[in-house]
Amino acid sequence: MKSYLKSTTFILIIFLVLGSIVTSCGDDAPEPYLLQKGDITVNVPAEGFIAEIDQLFKIEVVSVSDEGLTYEWFMDGESVSKIKTFEYMFDTNGVYDLNLVVKQGELQYEYPFTVKAVFSGTPPPPIEGASPYITKVIDYMPAVGQFTNKLPKYEEGDTQEIMNEKVLAAIGNNKKGMITLGGYGGYVVVGFDHTIQNIKGKRDFRVLGNAFYANTNPDPDAPEGGSFEPGIIMVAYDKNKNGIPDDDEWYEIAGSAHEDPTKELWYEKAKSNGNDVNLYRNYEITYYKPDENKEPVKDKDQAYATDAEYIKWKDNQDNTGYKVKNIYHQQSYYPQWATGDELTFRGTCLPQNGVDESGKGNYFVLYKFHYGYADNEINNKDDAAMDIDWAINSKGQKVNLPGVDFIKIYTGVNQENGWLGENSTEISGVEDLHLLQVDIDTRK
Repeated sequence: MKSYLKSTTFILIIFLVLGSIVTSCGDDAPEPYLLQKGDITVNVPAEGFIAEIDQLFKIEVVSVSDEGLTYEWFMDGESVSKIKTFEYMFDTNGVYDLNLVVKQGELQYEYPFTVKAVFSGTPPPPIEGASPYITKVIDYMPAVGQFTNKLPKYEEGDTQEIMNEKVLAAIGNNKKGMITLGGYGGYVVVGFDHTIQNIKGKRDFRVLGNAFYANTNPDPDAPEGGSFEPGIIMVAYDKNKNGIPDDDEWYEIAGSAHEDPTKELWYEKAKSNGNDVNLYRNYEITYYKPDENKEPVKDKDQAYATDAEYIKWKDNQDNTGYKVKNIYHQQSYYPQWATGDELTFRGTCLPQNGVDESGKGNYFVLYKFHYGYADNEINNKDDAAMDIDWAINSKGQKVNLPGVDFIKIYTGVNQENGWLGENSTEISGVEDLHLLQVDIDTRK
């Protein structure tokens, strides 16, 4: 009996010891990793993240563990990467919202950052003998207008290339001739034999037009006005040095109405006149090629009109109508070298600045914007000159361009002004102020 008890006791002791060992091993097993927000860290420089245009940019992420984790990067709300280390090449100047989303099962944490993409360095100075004037015309397509096919003159058989050459002959190399851009959206793209430098605190180039002041405005208390047909200016820096303006290289010069149209001195006058005084940043208009042989539809109420339903148009603001042909210009108003049966233009549309001050349809005044537009000031005045630092990107952010190689100008207002016809920007040249040694301070 004693022998049986001893062996039973021995077995029980072994069982307890083994059980203790098993229990001890179970207590020491590691718990599954559970993500905490502080487990993810990113070293942000004191000046913030700054990326150089067209250079590989990286953000390294440090994590306590990667067990069960997924990483996804979003830029301005759009997914751009699903790897831990962020790698990207920015091609457009601006400030970007970057958001890292880290997930582990149902757990999710977000880490927001901003990245400023900038150009590095400065362009080389112009070589000796560089011209301060337009040396090439990249493209020219006016919208419909009373001077289209006249300035410059279209001749049957002229191609786009020939029309570009005619534009260069008119406004290039300091010729100071005149071309029309027609109604809203019509444009010209010009280039130079060097990069126009962006000098801080100074205006960098001047756009020549044919603006002038009214001599006898019926309203003696009216702000500055006359014939001001503002064109919006776009600039491009040839960052890849391929000799052409690529789509991602364009930036818009932001004039006074870009900042706040209501601060234009004529704003309330134009509003009371029934003008559309809004600024549209994504405006679009389509003109339809007319049948030049159809019988004109005359406007009985306005003697100047020879065809009140000449060229049909519609825009993306639910507006539609016709461009009128007047008795003073009888040629086709539709660019004759354009292919297809319609023309569509897109861009920023400025408030309508034309007012019939006579109230009888015989004295229209087109009022001057504060600054920042082509054909919006007499050529020898400071506000005919532009500062490259006024350029903004598509998000409205100011950009820091080292200079510009190409300039695009397009008519910025969609408006008819009685017998005067459509608002149409006219251009007679562009000048590099620095090469001409003209010193004009920027606006304060």
